Amino acid sequence: MDGAPCPAARERAVIPLWDERTYGSPARPGGSTRRPVPVVTLLLMAACIVVFFAVQPTRITTRHLLTPGLQLVDRDDLEFTTRNAAIPCELVQGRPLSEHEFRATFFGDDPSACTDRAGRPHNRGKVVYLGLLYSMFLHGSPEHLFGNLLFLWVFGNDIEERWGRVRYLLLYLVGGVVATLAHVVTDVHSTVPLVGASGAIAAVMGAYLVCFPANRVKTIVFWGPLQLRKVKAAWLLGIWLATQLLLIPGGSGIAWAAHVGGFVFGAVWGLVWRLRHRPRPDHGRPAVPDPTPATDPGPTATPLPA
Repeated sequence: MDGAPCPAARERAVIPLWDERTYGSPARPGGSTRRPVPVVTLLLMAACIVVFFAVQPTRITTRHLLTPGLQLVDRDDLEFTTRNAAIPCELVQGRPLSEHEFRATFFGDDPSACTDRAGRPHNRGKVVYLGLLYSMFLHGSPEHLFGNLLFLWVFGNDIEERWGRVRYLLLYLVGGVVATLAHVVTDVHSTVPLVGASGAIAAVMGAYLVCFPANRVKTIVFWGPLQLRKVKAAWLLGIWLATQLLLIPGGSGIAWAAHVGGFVFGAVWGLVWRLRHRPRPDHGRPAVPDPTPATDPGPTATPLPA
């Protein structure tokens, strides 16, 4: 999830391609390749693709820089994004941006134009809290979209198989909301829309770290010369998290708090899930005798009275 619709790949030092448990590969050495189809993961990916190519008006790109960190093509993109996406100022104030805040942000280069004075709303009738859901399915460019979908595919299908479809979907949706709120807490005066599924996907990645830390992931590594290596999930996700923390001091236009907040939420949820589903030890339980005798002596003869 980005504070601006710009390519998400620029904040990534690593790009995963597939892992040892990717759908279609054996779940265990010598095991069957038949695994459940990751229905929820595929539906989430399809929803993001349909929204980007069929719903968003002109598909935001980087051809025109309108404000610092907010890249839009034309007025249609601007209106669509502000009408549907989550905006920290709106969530804190509980109302749509006023006309003054809208103009100060997008035509006055002030990304923190939030005020306590509610003037004439720019998007009258907008239910600002629905933006928490809508933002998860909006993206800023093809690179932003497909980068997010790649991460979702690599890490999501395993969590879906392990946790089940309902728990996995709840992790995604609730994690996305928590990620957005984490960004809001760190920038309550921001009037810039948030778009992208990165926060929700970060929650899935946090859960993956807890559930599959030793899995090896085929990864493109951008440190030094370009490399294609197998990296343990714990190292890979640790590097990814570190790159998010490095964004804190700079004005990258990336909602780093959403990524970190979503990741931490997913890791905590994953830890709780593991603790609740770990095998219970049998120590201290009395042994239950086997009611079946070792040998069957057969029927015995009873003496008859003379």
